[in-house]
Amino acid sequence: MTADYQKARENMVDCQIHTAGVLSPRLLQSFQTVPRELFVPEKMRGIAYSDEPVAIGKGRFLLDPMTHAKMLQAVRLEATDTVLDVGAGTGYSSAILSPLVMSVVALDDKKTLEKAARSWEKVGCSNIIAAEGELRAGAPAHAPYSLILLNGAVDVLPQNLLGQLAPGGRLAGIVKRAGEALGCAVLAEKLEGGHISSRSLFEADAAYLPGFAPSSAFVF
Repeated sequence: MTADYQKARENMVDCQIHTAGVLSPRLLQSFQTVPRELFVPEKMRGIAYSDEPVAIGKGRFLLDPMTHAKMLQAVRLEATDTVLDVGAGTGYSSAILSPLVMSVVALDDKKTLEKAARSWEKVGCSNIIAAEGELRAGAPAHAPYSLILLNGAVDVLPQNLLGQLAPGGRLAGIVKRAGEALGCAVLAEKLEGGHISSRSLFEADAAYLPGFAPSSAFVF
């Protein structure tokens, strides 16, 4: 029996994303169009449109659709944005961003990005740049960015990445302190003079991105 992925996408948008208060027509259209099943391991395709994070290997996960969409709505995407997608993984998040912004720099390791590039080609993404490197280091060669997105949890807002924002730039991710069962989606903005303003958006959970988990020295 062939899975009806198109219907699954429609249900995801209607029942998980739109009902959560995500109203941007362009954003909803991107989630409606990008085939999420292409960005998960074949054995996981049956649950690609689940309302839970989907495992993509090596302890990594796609954010659940509601959390992902609410974060993207909160950052107020602009067609002129240059975005750093930290922990791009299989490339789904970058593919969602691709039609909505000017360019996307997808940061992850070489093998992961090679697989992602094949999926991007299938869906016609032409404005994504693959940047190999440690997530915590960011991608300074392509900085500054008007937007940085973290595809997972961090223990604190990473100062190194905040430093790669352009004036007026935004950074969004999930902050989960050591010992906390649930984190919080946070939006930070770079103000005049380089000052950073941040605010909590909503409760959210996600696996820690590599290099961003709390130090074992603080875990009892």
